[in-house]
Amino acid sequence: MRSARAVFLDLDATIVDYDDESWLDTVQDVCDALARSTGDLDAELLARTYTEVCLSHWRAAEGTVVVSPSGSLSGFAIWRDHWQSALAANGHHDDHLAELAVERYTQARAARYRLFDDVVDCLAALRDRVDAVAVITNGPGDTQRHKVAVTGLDRRIDTIVISGEVGVAKPDPAVFELAARRLGLPPAAAWHVGDSLDNDIAGARAAGLGAAVWLNRTGASPTHRGVSTAEPDHVITSLRDLVSLI
Repeated sequence: MRSARAVFLDLDATIVDYDDESWLDTVQDVCDALARSTGDLDAELLARTYTEVCLSHWRAAEGTVVVSPSGSLSGFAIWRDHWQSALAANGHHDDHLAELAVERYTQARAARYRLFDDVVDCLAALRDRVDAVAVITNGPGDTQRHKVAVTGLDRRIDTIVISGEVGVAKPDPAVFELAARRLGLPPAAAWHVGDSLDNDIAGARAAGLGAAVWLNRTGASPTHRGVSTAEPDHVITSLRDLVSLI
């Protein structure tokens, strides 16, 4: 391990708290609103259908640059395609209704995005200890940037590298190397922090970063850490622990 001149941070489940329960609540809110507006939709059935469509697509795209079913790199297009599919499966082929769903879905997600309570203090403390802070995240560029803007992270970081914008996704070491080049640093001068052994730790180790730090907020046992054999250099349960390591 080498001392850090920069810290790279994963976004989802590391900095931004938007868990499965929040997502399911978001989906249900949208389905309830659509059912009220049309009068002939079963909100519960639509929610189940949308959830199945969405999870199937995202699981298939794990570790890759995500593309919508219609071929777009836009996250909003992905959401629109998912809602169109779910609505069509429930007998509704109205593009306007799908657009309305995306609008409500975007608003409902944004209302639930939260920074974990250790994020702001950690980022402030890192400013005194390292030259730069970056975010590296898998996902579409537009919707991930929307998340960063809504939570105010865009004012607290130096750069963000998003798989949908650069054409490569974690755990590919190239995405970590790109972040280092943007900051004008060798990979060994950066530490990476994330919640996924498969994407964050394995990728950071492969890229030759100075340290790979596994953020285990949930206290998961070693047998539930992931399928990767990569071992983290440090394991922390809060970003507050990171500051003392740097």
